[in-house]
Amino acid sequence: MEILYQALKMLLVFVFSIGQLFSPKIAGDDFPPGDPVGQGDDAQYLQISADDEGFDTWQPVKDRGGYRYGPSMILNSNGSLDIWSASNGPGDMIDLVSYKRYSPDFKQCMKEVIALKPTAESYDQMWTCDPGVVKFGEYYYIGYTTTVNPNGIQNVVCVARSRNPEGPFTEKWTGSGWGTDVQPLFEYTDDQNCFGAGEPSFVVMGETLYVYYSWCNETGATTRVATADATDENWPATLQFHGECIPPKNGGDSADVKYLDEYGRFVAVFTEKRFSDESYVAVWESFDGLTFRLSGFVKANTCKKLHNCGISGRADGHIAAGDPVYLSYAYAGADSAGSWGNWATRLHKVTLSLADEPKLDASAETNNDIVVAHREVCLVPEIVTVKAEKQSYTVSRGKSEQIWVMAFDSDYFVFPILTDTCFDGYDTSVIKIVGSRIYPVAPGDTRVWVHWHGFSGDFVVHVTE
Repeated sequence: MEILYQALKMLLVFVFSIGQLFSPKIAGDDFPPGDPVGQGDDAQYLQISADDEGFDTWQPVKDRGGYRYGPSMILNSNGSLDIWSASNGPGDMIDLVSYKRYSPDFKQCMKEVIALKPTAESYDQMWTCDPGVVKFGEYYYIGYTTTVNPNGIQNVVCVARSRNPEGPFTEKWTGSGWGTDVQPLFEYTDDQNCFGAGEPSFVVMGETLYVYYSWCNETGATTRVATADATDENWPATLQFHGECIPPKNGGDSADVKYLDEYGRFVAVFTEKRFSDESYVAVWESFDGLTFRLSGFVKANTCKKLHNCGISGRADGHIAAGDPVYLSYAYAGADSAGSWGNWATRLHKVTLSLADEPKLDASAETNNDIVVAHREVCLVPEIVTVKAEKQSYTVSRGKSEQIWVMAFDSDYFVFPILTDTCFDGYDTSVIKIVGSRIYPVAPGDTRVWVHWHGFSGDFVVHVTE
């Protein structure tokens, strides 16, 4: 049955191409940088509450599962909301980062696309997940987790940039500039059997960029902070490390950090007791961005077994007075048999306030018995990215090889694209490509870019004698 469905999807690809012309186009410009802000009153504590049960922005596919977790959200000046999330990927790409823009009333959204994915034969070739997005200057920067170990440990933090929120984020930090020779922003140096470093978040304060990231070793999951010069195009080279800013968490995960202009403080949110019926969102605050204290939690109206949350802010990581604020997370829900990798994503509009005392006892509140809803597969394929069948090809002199270009859709079907592909960016002294076939010219290596209807992917060709 699945083979027949795959064949049907291939026949409907041209319908997708036409449908793209009529998909919603939602405007959204980022806010200009805000004015300098002062420090708030440290005798008061920030509180966040979910206004209602919220709604799902993404649901797993019936009988196929899937996920969108760790959302990073930017509020645009017209009220539209950009969301980047970790998404399961096709074949040799385990995790990707998806992007979608919602209208201010959430009644419309743009077609989802893959904004960030691994670069073939590079440091991040296995996966790109746990996005944290910020914009300053002319670029959107997306920090992400990748791994140098096929067992999923020894994680590190990398960063990429694009002039557009939807990407593609193909310019990645190389250690000295931006390109395809990917190098980590933060390496992990502790126990190699632990998660490592990852899950970045950013806030711009004047000319200083604050970078927050998880550091998970044998002592637990902590959050660390570094700062960089936001006026320098190569700001990763200016990083200064300040160490731990949030101590080991109670079964917690990544901290998403913003700055509250109205209240003069940083706020960090992360999930505690993740994947359990007692899970909740912890709220921590800081007045210098370097040391945080517990101020409260969000549990009422949230879902059971939640994990990897994010809070919305402007492009520079600030929340201004009067801005709508949203909290989002992935969750397995009350009925979670066989739930791993089968998560919905929920969004709440939240209220921020100050209190004279911190809110500490999460056991005094309960969350909701919401069961994850699954959606049906799409009749017409909603393609989110394309890729070559393999990340690398080795071709001997005197021989040639066919390149199969694969489309990946939002239902996790992968099928070949047979028309309208083009290839560029390769070294013509090493290879030539005719149609979709590689012909060697001389021994050497070259990266190739494939394009189809606005989607792009890369692969590497090695020519041997």
